[in-house]
Amino acid sequence: MLRRKMILIALSLVLAAGLSFLQYQYFKKMTESDKKIEVVAAASDIKAGEKIDSKLGIKVIPQSAYVKDMYLVSEKPAGYAKVDIPAGSYILKSLVSQEKVPVLEEGMRRVTINVNLTSSLSGKIRPGDVVDVGWVPKDEGKEAAKVIAEKVQIYDVVNKSGEDIKKADKNNQYDKESLIPAAVTLIVTPEQAVAVKEYEAKGSLFLIGY
Repeated sequence: MLRRKMILIALSLVLAAGLSFLQYQYFKKMTESDKKIEVVAAASDIKAGEKIDSKLGIKVIPQSAYVKDMYLVSEKPAGYAKVDIPAGSYILKSLVSQEKVPVLEEGMRRVTINVNLTSSLSGKIRPGDVVDVGWVPKDEGKEAAKVIAEKVQIYDVVNKSGEDIKKADKNNQYDKESLIPAAVTLIVTPEQAVAVKEYEAKGSLFLIGY
């Protein structure tokens, strides 16, 4: 009987030690997961297309709440907001572009025109660029070439396959044809959109860079 009691006591001590160890490991992990880190957040409202650089703040969060799309303070993010980011919201990498972001403001419209390498400034255009739109008539004897829209922003640039030029540059870097613009979408007023398409039917359009 005594031997059995000693064995039970020993087993109890082993189980108690095991439980204590497991509790220690659990609370250790909880403590580590609650370690605080600093991430980047919007200090004030940031509008789509606006530079984020001067509107950044810091939020302290548990490490367990961190996701890879967040910016750590040490990463020092910069660029343009793809969408409106309310004050206090986390600045996520998926919401930031390193290039200018074209924004379709209230009352504005999008219109697409055909272009080629020559009429698109040798293809050196990107969304966000500001250009003038020039026009050359089919019959130069009746009308003179002129500028039909000034300081309009480029919304999108695609190749003949309808692929975004920037994406084609990454995915088809050895296919030069994929880098030649075939169509450009512009941000214009409704009146400008109608005029642009009317002039396109009567001649050739080309972009004038700044």
